[in-house]
Amino acid sequence: MKRHIPLLVFVISAAIGLSLTYVILDRERAVERREFEILAEEAVDRIRGRTEQNFSLIAATHSFFEADGGAMSRAKFQSFALGLFLKGHLSGMQGIGFAKLMQTGREDEASLALQQNYELDRQVWPETDQAHRTPIILLEPLDLRNKAALGFDMFSDETRRKAMLASADTFTVKVSAPVMLVQEITEEKQTGFLAYLPLASEEEAAGEKLNGEESIQGFVYAPFRAGDLHKAALTSPTPVPVLVNTTDVTDEQPEHLYTSEDYEARAAEAENLVTRQIEVGGRIWEISVIEAASKDNAFLYWRTFMLGSISLLFSAALAVSIRSRLRAREANQRLKEMSEKTIQEKDLMLQEMKHRIKNSIARILAIARQTAGASESLEEFNDSFSSRLQAMANAQDLLTRSRWSKADLKALLLQELEQVFGEGAKGIKLAGPAVQLNETGTHALGLVFHELATNAMKYSDVFADDGRFEVIWKVLPAKKGKQLELDWLEETGKVIEAPKNFGFGSRLMEALVAGEMNGKIDRQFTEKGVAIRISVPLV
Repeated sequence: MKRHIPLLVFVISAAIGLSLTYVILDRERAVERREFEILAEEAVDRIRGRTEQNFSLIAATHSFFEADGGAMSRAKFQSFALGLFLKGHLSGMQGIGFAKLMQTGREDEASLALQQNYELDRQVWPETDQAHRTPIILLEPLDLRNKAALGFDMFSDETRRKAMLASADTFTVKVSAPVMLVQEITEEKQTGFLAYLPLASEEEAAGEKLNGEESIQGFVYAPFRAGDLHKAALTSPTPVPVLVNTTDVTDEQPEHLYTSEDYEARAAEAENLVTRQIEVGGRIWEISVIEAASKDNAFLYWRTFMLGSISLLFSAALAVSIRSRLRAREANQRLKEMSEKTIQEKDLMLQEMKHRIKNSIARILAIARQTAGASESLEEFNDSFSSRLQAMANAQDLLTRSRWSKADLKALLLQELEQVFGEGAKGIKLAGPAVQLNETGTHALGLVFHELATNAMKYSDVFADDGRFEVIWKVLPAKKGKQLELDWLEETGKVIEAPKNFGFGSRLMEALVAGEMNGKIDRQFTEKGVAIRISVPLV
């Protein structure tokens, strides 16, 4: 029971601390949501305010037409519109203009007005099946975009026609559903909309009737680019750090109006989303608002982070203080065991190093003797002896690399044989399937092959005329996975006697095969040579 007290103390104290942390976190999140709602409301109000400001300009232009008696010359209208532009009032508006209402068949009047106002020889377009037409005869400022729209009959388009009819019913500013403006003649296009305000005729004969009894001369109107309008609203006088998506939801089928750049990418991970609907000239716009950039929560909720950290640290300190003495005792015991194990491993490594150095010297001497006996000159001896020593170095390099990656059995075996026998290794028969060895197997079998090859060089005469040297392996199924079975066969012209005592090399091979690889090694000495079988599981 005593050993569970530290855990119980930790759980209780941590639960209390984390409960307080959650309460503060929830409060901070509520404050953050409220702050963002205020920011989103500001963005929506700016868009609403920008449209209302522009609608007031349409109303002012309407009053200017009425004061002039309805017969507006291009010079007067241009001067008025230029004043609006110089004061910076038209942000988001493509321009402001007048479309004359007339019966179909009287298009020559509009063509004449275009000729007089702009010296433009253009017919009313496009063709229509309606009884009335509303060609644009005044539009300022006259840039390339607006010039392309002159003469366009807006009444021929159903979307624009609905807005004009609604405006004629109430004599108030009405807005169309989203459309592509005829001014969009460049590659950078934006969705737009139009706002209309009918201009009544003082004399009934000078106008046309649409829905009611009131005679109408035409419509004061303004084309809007939705993107420019939103950007102007959200960046002036100071930027609002939000992204918006605006949709016209007046009709059954919502229509996209504007989406801020990066909105789609940020929407999936946005923590706060505010959606509001506003009325714009008889249309309902739905505006969704998210943050323009993600926040670093680690710094955003730093109070919560600090409280949670302190609570956990305090709980952990209580538990650690209770168990400190027991842990110290356990640590001392583990340290003692690790020290003993390290000493044992160090001793084994020293013994292995001594043995390998001794064998390496013996191999070098044997290679020198064999090379000297077969060489006819000092230069030939030097080349052959250097190549054999290089083979030994390459084999050692393969053993080093095998500690980090798998190695091919045949490559490992061939390099060990070349390390010992040099060019003579090519006469050794190697046969078996491709086998990949893991780190333990590569290191262990590399040492085993090294010992066997060294013994063959010392005690056998496998390269005599009647000698035979083969290494054959195969992979067999086992109870758990697969098993490698390798036969090392040496046949020579002289008798090899079984050793009476096994030295360190034999003990090392036994330790590697049985101890590290859970396998076994069998040796059989005959009058003709020696046969060794190594069986190890493959992992």
